[in-house]
Amino acid sequence: MSFLKMFYKTQNLASNGVFIVVATILLFFFGEFLIPEFKQKTIPGQIATLNGFNLKYNDAPEVETFIRSIKENNGVLCLGTSESTFLDGRNYYHYLNNDLSIKETRFSILAGAGRTCGMYIPLLMANKDIFDSLKIIYMINPVYWRNDLSTVSKEYWYRYSSYGMGQNISMNNKDTIHFSPVKEYYEGLNYFKRGILSAEYFLREKRKAYFHDLHYAFASENFNDQFGVMSELRGDLSNDQNFLSPDFSELDTTWNILKSFHNHQWFDPINSSESYRFRELKAFISLCKELKIDVTYVVCPYNERFISNYSPASLSGYKKVTDQIKIILEQENSIYVDATDISGIVGAFNDHQHYSSYGAFLIYQKLKDRYK
Repeated sequence: MSFLKMFYKTQNLASNGVFIVVATILLFFFGEFLIPEFKQKTIPGQIATLNGFNLKYNDAPEVETFIRSIKENNGVLCLGTSESTFLDGRNYYHYLNNDLSIKETRFSILAGAGRTCGMYIPLLMANKDIFDSLKIIYMINPVYWRNDLSTVSKEYWYRYSSYGMGQNISMNNKDTIHFSPVKEYYEGLNYFKRGILSAEYFLREKRKAYFHDLHYAFASENFNDQFGVMSELRGDLSNDQNFLSPDFSELDTTWNILKSFHNHQWFDPINSSESYRFRELKAFISLCKELKIDVTYVVCPYNERFISNYSPASLSGYKKVTDQIKIILEQENSIYVDATDISGIVGAFNDHQHYSSYGAFLIYQKLKDRYK
C-alpha cells in the first residue's frame, strides 16, 4: 500500500507518464526482436482452404503451411472468382474430391468474387520457392471482361491484396513485367491513399509479434483455426445424385436461370475496347511458367440462353472474348479445358452469369480424366 501511495504522488505522475510512453515506444519498435517467430508448420494431411487475411498480408507461417500441405500430398489448388465459391449444392472440386477413381489427388480451394488471377501475382512473387511446381486449376470467367469489371477494380484489389506487401517485393526486370497489372492498380491510387495503405501494412507488421507470434505461442491451437480442414472421409458420386441433373421444377428454362432469380438488369455486355483483363491473364501465365507451376486453365461457360433473350446483340461479345482467351492460351502453350460448350445447356446456370451445381458437374466431367 505504501508503494502505491508513493507511485501515485502528484510529483511522480509526470515521470511515471514519461516512463510509460518511452517503454511503449520501445516495445512497439523493438519488442518484435524479443518475441520468437511462431513456426508451427505441421498440420496432418492436405488443408482445404486458408483465411483470406493471411493471404492478403502474406502471413508466415500460414501461407507456407497451406501451400506445402497441398504440394506434399500431391494435391491441386483450385483458384477462381465467385463461380468457384460454395454453391447451393456441389462445385466442381467437390465432385473431384468425391470421385473415388481419383485415388491420389485432393483439391483445395481459394475463391471469391473479383479474385481474378492478378490478385495472386504479388503473393506468388513474394513466395517463389513455396509456390514452385504447385499444381493449380484456374477458372477464367468471361464475365470479368464486361463493362463494369473490365478495368482495375480498387475495391477488389483492396479486399484481396495488400499494397504495402506488394511494395516490399524486390524485383528484377522480368519480375517487373509480371507485376505490370498490379502496377496499374498502384498507379491509380493517389499519394494520400498510398500513404494510408502503407501505414496500415507497417502497423500490422509491427504488431505482428504480439498479436500473431506471441498469441500463438500461448494458444497454438488457434493457429489451426486459420485453415479449412479437408475431410478424411470421401463420399462417392452416388451421394451427389441430387446435383447430377437439373431440377426442372426450379428452373425457368426459357432464360436458363432459377425461377427465384429476378434481377435480369444485372447483366452487362462485354467491353470489347478494354484489354486490361488480357494483360492480367498474360502476366499470370508468364509468372506461372517461370515458377514451373502446373496450371490447368478452364475457359468458363457463359449463359448463352439468357443473353440471347435479354440482349442478343451482346452474344457476339462473349463469344469473341472466350475465343480470344483460347487463342492466348494456345499461343502460350498452356493446358486448358474448353467449357464454353456448356453455355447453351439447360440447367447449367443459376442466374445470368453463375453456373449451377449441374453446370459444375459438367465442368468436373471435363477435368476428371486429367487426375486419374
